[in-house]
Amino acid sequence: MLSHLDRILFPDRCEVIEIIPSQRYVYPIFKNGSSNLNVESKKQGWQIRINEQIQRLASIDVIVREPHDRFISGINTFIQHTLRDNPELDSVTVQWFTQKYLHLDRHYCSQFSWLLNLARYLSPEAKLNFLSMTDINTMSPRTNHKPGQIQEASIKLINQVSQIKNNVMYQRIDTVIFGCIGQSMTFDELLKHIKNTDPDAYEYVVGYAQQILKPIYALS
Repeated sequence: MLSHLDRILFPDRCEVIEIIPSQRYVYPIFKNGSSNLNVESKKQGWQIRINEQIQRLASIDVIVREPHDRFISGINTFIQHTLRDNPELDSVTVQWFTQKYLHLDRHYCSQFSWLLNLARYLSPEAKLNFLSMTDINTMSPRTNHKPGQIQEASIKLINQVSQIKNNVMYQRIDTVIFGCIGQSMTFDELLKHIKNTDPDAYEYVVGYAQQILKPIYALS
């Protein structure tokens, strides 16, 4: 963290959808049914809570997805969107960047990263209710989107990226979060749960960021 990429992965606009009239709130995460939720939100006239408004919420639903399945889907979306928006590029180049520089885009960055951004605006007492992908049906009808015409990431690329340590550690944290389906906890409780369940992954991801910040705090 602490780079320009943070502006992309941790944007200053954070949204939570209020499902009216149930006064139920859900945090839309890319590749976790967010498109369906956003379409239904516009159709039904649901309210969007933004940034500081989120701090007043006592409970937020979070749809989580099996990490590897989401990662594959997210990489494919990133490649397709990049080639669509930059036709001068070729598929081999885009796939190389995907492997060389992980987590360039919110479609395949970790679900933990999404929760970190939400935590910036959460009340410390707010509960996160972890739900499965099938629970989307209780909020919005799911739509099967037709795949694009652009070639998807190769199995070889997926296998190579999956073995990179940086990706492995983030996937391990997401696996812990995936195991929280059916539970409710504060973000602080979630961090403690991750640390207790997989201390190596926690230290690799969270501990490293804390090490970077220590010299900065020492200057104040």
